Amino acid sequence: MLNDATCFKQVYIVTGYTDLRSGIDRLASIIETQTGNKPFVPDTLYLFCGRRTDRIKGLVWENDGYLLLYKRLAQGQFQWPRNEAEVRLL
Repeated sequence: MLNDATCFKQVYIVTGYTDLRSGIDRLASIIETQTGNKPFVPDTLYLFCGRRTDRIKGLVWENDGYLLLYKRLAQGQFQWPRNEAEVRLL
């Protein structure tokens, strides 16, 4: 699904380090506290990265509940912004 993200109207990168042991409820809480956004917007993908930059989690609200995505690279790493100054327009 992350190979073709054209189905999402908006994609947000949550900067910094996120504990990837967090589940849906904790990630939804992070969305509200760190971004000020409501996590209940359909077709909006929020991406999180932990200290190990070879894996990310994604959270999407679908009209009947959340979809939790997890991606771990076999090789390489994601270039992840650790603070807001490092964020670049995609």
